[in-house]
Amino acid sequence: MNKKIRNLFIFVVLLLSLLGGCGQDTKDITVDEEEKQQTDASEESEEPENKEETESKLGSRSNPVPFKKTATVDDELYNDEGDSFPIKFDLTIVEVDRGDAAYKKLVSMNEYNEAAPEGYEWVLAKTKVKFVESATEDLAFHIDGIMNFTMVSENGDIYSGDIIGTTEPDFSFEMYVGSEKEGYISGLVKTGEKAQLRYEEMLGGQVFFNLQ
Repeated sequence: MNKKIRNLFIFVVLLLSLLGGCGQDTKDITVDEEEKQQTDASEESEEPENKEETESKLGSRSNPVPFKKTATVDDELYNDEGDSFPIKFDLTIVEVDRGDAAYKKLVSMNEYNEAAPEGYEWVLAKTKVKFVESATEDLAFHIDGIMNFTMVSENGDIYSGDIIGTTEPDFSFEMYVGSEKEGYISGLVKTGEKAQLRYEEMLGGQVFFNLQ
């Protein structure tokens, strides 16, 4: 077995093993310490003193990243030989529009955007990404508002993606370390329900962000 075939075989095995557990675990993230302390303080004032339950991991569905706070996400890039390179990128939900306000913005971006189906409303999240750190400068990081993000309602409904809102600027980027981009992610949730935005990387878990 020559070197190229052996490396390809190793990469395929690694890929299959990763796919077996993809999308289930909460990714490792950090939030600015000052921001986190302020969030923790507000939560403590609302919770009873005798609370004994262990708090879920930050970024999970039950403990999402607070609205407008920046999450620094740990991830990896892979080259053609299957070698991995640790990276970090920042994700921030800058602002959110819902209902009529969101739909009006969508129509201004593209006149062919459809109205939300009965019982649902549009959510439009202005989102910023910054590729802050990488073990290599030779590999680009890909992120896409349709492929990597999903709206989740408070009752657990996940937007199916049958209706897509075309945004401008669209949140779809290929970027090298040091680059920073901003665009809009659209989705549907049930009217009036609280919503979260779920980031999901195909091989490496997920992160939930509050949208209010």
